Amino acid sequence: MKKSIITLALLNLLAARTHAQTTAPTAAMQAGVASQAQRMTQELGLSPSQQTRLKQVLLLTRQHMDADRTANQGDPAALQTAMAFDRAKSDELIRGVLTPAQYVRYQQYKAARIGQLHATGH
Repeated sequence: MKKSIITLALLNLLAARTHAQTTAPTAAMQAGVASQAQRMTQELGLSPSQQTRLKQVLLLTRQHMDADRTANQGDPAALQTAMAFDRAKSDELIRGVLTPAQYVRYQQYKAARIGQLHATGH
């Protein structure tokens, strides 16, 4: 219960910041989030409720990152700092959605995805 309340509070805080900085998510953004959430659902064995909450976190994270790109054009250092903050907040919110065992698997999943991206040069 406490975990859900904390997660909801963080989502509300993140949503308020997002609303002030961004516009509605695009269809492409929503499709990307749905695809990512589906992969994570399969990898981590998420419940339907967890999948719904995860989609909210992923969508807010993407909105923040898009806003960061717009706000920090021409300032790579500021962009890097803002993105690092968004990734840390996203990870914190995702941790609130997952069980401890799922979070361990998520860390492994994330490390493997990063390794794949680096191996392919993206």
